[in-house]
Amino acid sequence: MAHLALYRTYRPQDFNGVVGQKHIVQTIQNQINHDLLAHAYVFTGPRGTGKTSIARIAAKAINCEALTEDGNPCACCESCQAVVGGNHPDVIELDGASNNGVDDIRDIRERAKYSTSLSPYKVYIIDEVHMLSTGAFNALLKTLEEPPAHVIFMLATTEVHKVPETILSRVQRFDLKQIATTEMSAHLEKILTELDVSFEAGVPDLVAQLAAGGLRDALSMLDQAIAYKNGQLTLQDVHDLNGSVAEAALVDLMTAINAGDYATIAQSTRGLLAAGKLPARIIDGLLGMLRDVLKIQKIGGKHAQDLDQLLPSNQVINHIRGLNKLGADLKIATDGELMLEVGLLELAFGPEEAADVRLPGPVAPVGEPAANYEEELSRLKVQIEQLEAQVRALCEAPRTPPQPVVEAEVYATSAEETMDAPVEEEVSLEVVNPGTLKIEDVLSEATLKDKTALQSKIEATSPFSKLENKEVVMLLKDADIAAASPVGCVLVYDYETTVQKILTVESRAKAHQLLADMQGRSYGFLALPKAFWLSQRESYVNQSKQGMDPILEQYSQESVVEATCSQEEKKEIPFYQEIADLYGDVVEVEE
Repeated sequence: MAHLALYRTYRPQDFNGVVGQKHIVQTIQNQINHDLLAHAYVFTGPRGTGKTSIARIAAKAINCEALTEDGNPCACCESCQAVVGGNHPDVIELDGASNNGVDDIRDIRERAKYSTSLSPYKVYIIDEVHMLSTGAFNALLKTLEEPPAHVIFMLATTEVHKVPETILSRVQRFDLKQIATTEMSAHLEKILTELDVSFEAGVPDLVAQLAAGGLRDALSMLDQAIAYKNGQLTLQDVHDLNGSVAEAALVDLMTAINAGDYATIAQSTRGLLAAGKLPARIIDGLLGMLRDVLKIQKIGGKHAQDLDQLLPSNQVINHIRGLNKLGADLKIATDGELMLEVGLLELAFGPEEAADVRLPGPVAPVGEPAANYEEELSRLKVQIEQLEAQVRALCEAPRTPPQPVVEAEVYATSAEETMDAPVEEEVSLEVVNPGTLKIEDVLSEATLKDKTALQSKIEATSPFSKLENKEVVMLLKDADIAAASPVGCVLVYDYETTVQKILTVESRAKAHQLLADMQGRSYGFLALPKAFWLSQRESYVNQSKQGMDPILEQYSQESVVEATCSQEEKKEIPFYQEIADLYGDVVEVEE
């Protein structure tokens, strides 16, 4: 007789055999015992967690002729035997992937009208229901909402988000969870004992961890390991079959990373890769081990290799973050093995020091003994330390900011304007003449408070308070105030043409007067194009970092005189002549 796979041999036949889904089993048992059955159910969850098995057991229990007191099927009556054999006329199991058309659902609707043949209820189990087409779902809606009294639908899916809300609102939904490692391990150990298979301690735990919550995956893995074993089933057998990394190898690698031993890191990594271990599997193994170490440090317990004593908690967390980033980088790397080795090197030494790591044992220059090399290296280290001390001293020394240029003429406001001006913090009344204001003069004393206050005042100024100032007010509002200080501000515009507009003789004078009214004193401004401002700001930052008094290029702030011409002169311009030819004397050309 052909071998039957373990996941089929040990498929649960009653509710007691279901592993890790107590909340669902108890609910369905209570519904059966108290006659509270719903007309439709949907079971959703990861693969291998028991969705279809629970649906079959529920169908068997609903139609069982001798139900037990706890709501389990008897497994002896004709109905139970027919369900186990797969030939029950009233329990119809369909695959949604291959029966996903409107015609298939129409056939179900027609058959559902007829009464049962053997049992009280006709149960339709539709597996992978999310594979149904949109038309098939629409065809199922009415029947699912109001099925005949003897019909119950049981739907199973791993991707419930693909099932329309109109379907989900008509069914009772049960979400199956991943099976806990401890429960799965106990179940696997029970199966190995029943099969009389000798196994090394820890094998059930390892298989359960590798299965990641899916019991079917665990049973398939165990089935393969039993066939592979030669005598006792060992941990190494499981690692060899699944490509996972043994704990001893992971401990050696992590110990080398912690010690900064590049030679051992490279040797261990290459050995694992030569043994056929994938880079992603190595990272997964390291992450799992570090997670266990962190859990032991925070909750309690003891690690087999005492790693919890070697690695402090903050270093464990940093390693976990680094490995997680390395795992993401591996997915887009062209050479995964090289990326793994470089990533582990960076984990051990940090991103900056990793580039300078060399194999142990310094190599002396040709013709010179190694001792001289060591002496030269020590001398260079001393010089580097001295240079670093000098740089720190220069950086910490106080710098005198450039003094603003004071002109003989002091710009003052009338007594009446001074009375009406808002109260400001005390500032010097001697300010830089707006005509000689420089970018560095503003930046050296610029503050966020001055910038915010000026911005608020400009925003509060209405362009319609004085119609003759409307255009200038709009130009001020359009400006980006890049910096502001007690002596003046920097106005930045996207286009040079806008800068030229505010620098005309009339606009410049009005802008100075508006800013003086806002600040309660004479106040300068610099109008700059955005590209010029960005280059000078970068130059200012670089010079300041080097301990220099910044000296910047200046953008000409000379007033631009608007060109004007008489009507007679305009008539001599070709463009104006064309307009005159078209419209005659009725058109008067203006600026």
